[in-house]
Amino acid sequence: MILSIEQSHNLPVLDLGPLLQESDRSGFRSVQRLVDDWASGKNRFDQPGEAFFVATQDDRIIGLCGLNRDPYINDPSIGRIRRLYVKQAERRQGVGRALVQRVIAEACPTFKWLHVRTDNPLADRFYQSLRFLPCADDKQVTHKLKLGNDRVYTLCACHPR
Repeated sequence: MILSIEQSHNLPVLDLGPLLQESDRSGFRSVQRLVDDWASGKNRFDQPGEAFFVATQDDRIIGLCGLNRDPYINDPSIGRIRRLYVKQAERRQGVGRALVQRVIAEACPTFKWLHVRTDNPLADRFYQSLRFLPCADDKQVTHKLKLGNDRVYTLCACHPR
């Protein structure tokens, strides 16, 4: 089974059914928010520097992840990881890591920082394993990653706002 991470300019709503149902049953509303925001035009990951990725295996969607300009900060050099979700049966197999690494690679030419917000302890450890730094001083950001100019991300202290 080969994992494929592809950028998508359309939301494959019909193919999202199993992911949407699973996420709703699990109490994760991020996939439903993705569908709602896409349908309303509020967020289609189509602004400069933004992207949306779909992870597939055997022609099944098993994960999603988006990159936005951070909507909570008026600074075009800051991106934000949005709507990361991996099918439960596929977790801890590198799918989430592959999605986030693809987002990081996409973000490097445009953004100096990547932000994320999570209240999940497992996600906290996941982002720290990817060298995101935890930040406790911001209600909208729990982790930050400094991006390097050569597509190599580097550690540094949380930047001041």
